[in-house]
Amino acid sequence: MDGHVEGLGRGTGVAAWTSPMSTFMLKNLANVVASGVKTGKGFKKVYFNACARAVNEKFNTTLNSEQIKNHLKTWQRKWAKITRLKSLSASGFVEDNYIIILDEEHYNGHVHDHKADAEYLNKPLENYAEMETIFGKDMAIGKFAKDSSAPLGTEEGDTEDGAANEDGAANGIEEDPSSAFEEGATSNARPNKRAKIVESAEDGLIGAFNRVGDKLAMAITQVAKSNDELPEDLFAKVNSLSVSGFNDLQISTYYAHLVANPLIGKAFCGLPFEHQLHWIAIFVKGEGKGEEAGEEEEEEGRGRESSAREKKKDEICKREGKLGDEERMMTRR
Repeated sequence: MDGHVEGLGRGTGVAAWTSPMSTFMLKNLANVVASGVKTGKGFKKVYFNACARAVNEKFNTTLNSEQIKNHLKTWQRKWAKITRLKSLSASGFVEDNYIIILDEEHYNGHVHDHKADAEYLNKPLENYAEMETIFGKDMAIGKFAKDSSAPLGTEEGDTEDGAANEDGAANGIEEDPSSAFEEGATSNARPNKRAKIVESAEDGLIGAFNRVGDKLAMAITQVAKSNDELPEDLFAKVNSLSVSGFNDLQISTYYAHLVANPLIGKAFCGLPFEHQLHWIAIFVKGEGKGEEAGEEEEEEGRGRESSAREKKKDEICKREGKLGDEERMMTRR
């Protein structure tokens, strides 16, 4: 902020401002506001003239009221940015030293996207008290005041030329301002100009919600991933075991087993080749025993059914034999 030059236009020359000069000018105008002078519609030209004389006497310069007004506009833009940064959801503010604080993570993320904001964060703000007195939150001056029809989140009075002026100010050079701080300048008297967005979606509370929402969505996506997902190379790993003598039927059967049990399939893929061989060998051996046991159980079942049929047949024969004896006895009588 030290030693920058402002181009003023209108044949008024240029002014080289140092930090002490800026501080002196702001203190002078802050004292005007503190004395009770009404500045809701901007400073009267008489106060700019008086401020210019005071600065010239103090620093042996030849500034005029236009140069004072132009430099005040530069500081009002700084104040607008400070106000915006203070409203960040992750920021804090130290009243004693006038410091906007962001923790390391939020600072790095914000400065990565908005490099020009670095000079306002985590360090004392130059001339904060004076700016607060002049541009305080309830104060709207000149063309910076909004009328009731202005959309929220926009700032009027900035055309493409105005945007270029802001870029110039960032490099220490500024075009001549409009009558921003002259008495009687109201929002209704301003010509219609294209409004521009003051804050992008990445700034302020909206930006904070967006960043938190993105992180939350990523976390939910990770948690919601199904445990049924199988490694893409699962079959290739199982099929590679065929070199150890396992046939296609055994390979296919073991692969089906892993697909039906995804957690086992994931663990299998993480094993060294020798251990993979052990797993499939144990499985194939177990499957063989299961088949043998199944055949034995089936044979036993058939034997039980045959025995049951024989027993039933004997019972029928016995009943028929008993009936035949009774009939023969009746005939004899």
